Amino acid sequence: MAGECPSTCCAGWNIRIDAEAMERFRSLSDGDQREDILQHIKKKRDGYYFMNRPDGSCEMLDPDGLCRIQRRSREEMLCITCRKFPRLAGKTGEDYRMSMAASCPVVAEYLWKGKIGWYVTAEGKSYPLKESEIPIPEENRRLLDQSLYQKYQLVKKEEPSVRNQILCLWDIYQKMYEITDGCIELLAASPELSYLEGSFDYFEKSRENTEILEDIIEFKKQCGGHLQKFAGGYIRYRIYSRYLEFPKESSTQNLYHVLGELFVAFILRFSRNRITKRNDIETAVAEINWMYRLCAHAECREQKFEELLRNIFINIDDLSEIIIRSFSDN
Repeated sequence: MAGECPSTCCAGWNIRIDAEAMERFRSLSDGDQREDILQHIKKKRDGYYFMNRPDGSCEMLDPDGLCRIQRRSREEMLCITCRKFPRLAGKTGEDYRMSMAASCPVVAEYLWKGKIGWYVTAEGKSYPLKESEIPIPEENRRLLDQSLYQKYQLVKKEEPSVRNQILCLWDIYQKMYEITDGCIELLAASPELSYLEGSFDYFEKSRENTEILEDIIEFKKQCGGHLQKFAGGYIRYRIYSRYLEFPKESSTQNLYHVLGELFVAFILRFSRNRITKRNDIETAVAEINWMYRLCAHAECREQKFEELLRNIFINIDDLSEIIIRSFSDN
């Protein structure tokens, strides 16, 4: 898609530069290009990063949406982060595994449309892979079944009274509000995400309780079906892709992040839908991109996001229950 991409991988996060790329930049024979690159790099305690403009975009991104480094040299000149995006890769024994990052609009659109597929490639040919054959630890699969499937069955069997329905909706709103409050703090500490300001505007205005409940009911009626389809695909996709990134992470920690990301996607969809009244694919895709960049694109933010989740949801069952109730028809 190149410059035609509706989003860009060159904005919304701090792009880290690996040591080999840094050495390539310093050794460039083209003095003008070398100076252009080096003056837009900043050093942090854990390494080197490209600078970001006030709008969150990388300083090396030209107005037409193309990278100035690649334009003036070749793809091999780029740092590893830029070369591999949006691919997420890992290796076990002789097998390479690959997934894709949801911060890419093409990937996000597949997720929103529920087009989740698994394939194995051997000797130049690709074959569909059954979901049960996906190589993830059994603990991850078991915890997913216990914390979500069983609760979903219980919720389906419920015939809640009007009072209990109202209490459930209000609990959902309270949890959305608490997560939003934490996300706004994360945004305040992340200038590269400045373009996300306004995404949580619904929660910034004082509203009557009845208005809030009516908005949640109307939102679930309007968007609930598609959100359910998205949620099922996103959980399966993300548990696997996160395992590729963090193979030593516990299954509980993995699921905390995955369900937390999904809840933020729900909050963004709700807030922007109520404010803008838009429900088109382009808007939903942008929100998935933004959620992923906020929750998954920086190690420091990831850690703070996990702390936020654990402060609000004492255990994984509490988080899985709010996910089930947020995305269910009840």
